[in-house]
Amino acid sequence: MPEKTIAILLAKIAEYWDAILAVFVGIFGGGLAYLGEVNNGSRKWNLTAFLLSVTSAGFFAFVTYMVCIEMFGWTPGLSVACSGMVAHLGAEKVKQLLTEFFTKKLR
Repeated sequence: MPEKTIAILLAKIAEYWDAILAVFVGIFGGGLAYLGEVNNGSRKWNLTAFLLSVTSAGFFAFVTYMVCIEMFGWTPGLSVACSGMVAHLGAEKVKQLLTEFFTKKLR
């Protein structure tokens, strides 16, 4: 019985490997961005803020990965790289860039 469950779990992991990799790359990128801000002195170290930053970066990386795959039709490798870069930028920077882009388009 457990052998069947493990086999099903491994099959699902293999099926969604690229998306899982995108989340891990996003978590890594978000962690590096936060630690860079702490090193620059623009932020003080706080474990809760670090965990929140890493978690939001992982989620944002997954969403970016799905957008790149579904809307742009990019390859999984390119989509993982893009999601990692966006997660490293951080949600606030991306929000600022998107706001500027759409306000220019609406004018």
